[in-house]
Amino acid sequence: MNRGAVIGVLVLAVVAAGVSWFFGVGVVQSLAVGGVVTAVGVTWTAIREGAPVTWPVPPVRSAPGARRELSEAAWALRSRGGVPERALGRVRAVARRRLWTLHRLDLDDPEQRGAIEAVLPPAVVAVLQHEGRPGLDLAGFQAVLSAIEAMTPTTERHP
Repeated sequence: MNRGAVIGVLVLAVVAAGVSWFFGVGVVQSLAVGGVVTAVGVTWTAIREGAPVTWPVPPVRSAPGARRELSEAAWALRSRGGVPERALGRVRAVARRRLWTLHRLDLDDPEQRGAIEAVLPPAVVAVLQHEGRPGLDLAGFQAVLSAIEAMTPTTERHP
């Protein structure tokens, strides 16, 4: 805090106490007025001259496959005409990420299809790999979401 500003506040407090005493306020009340002016003035000076007193805002982090992506996909659903390709694309991205994170399986690798079908039902794998499911209804989409959510990590550890 600036020393000159504090001295200025103290001078102002003495003047305020003197003016209030001059106009008939008692000595104790005049000193209280001076104390209040000092407290408010020093606080105001410290806030104005000091570092900003705002809470730090943590950065928003959205990892691929997070719950937020699934909720955004849910809002994209329509009741008529089936599930749009945009929503299926998001679900595929989530499934791809979860398969890789939990099982180290690549959804786009045709050689790993058997291992993926051991983790997910074959109908779900067919939807995720674009096989013959152009018009997916909401019930089928819900089954795909449930299967992706039910995936559990493998318990075996590789050295």
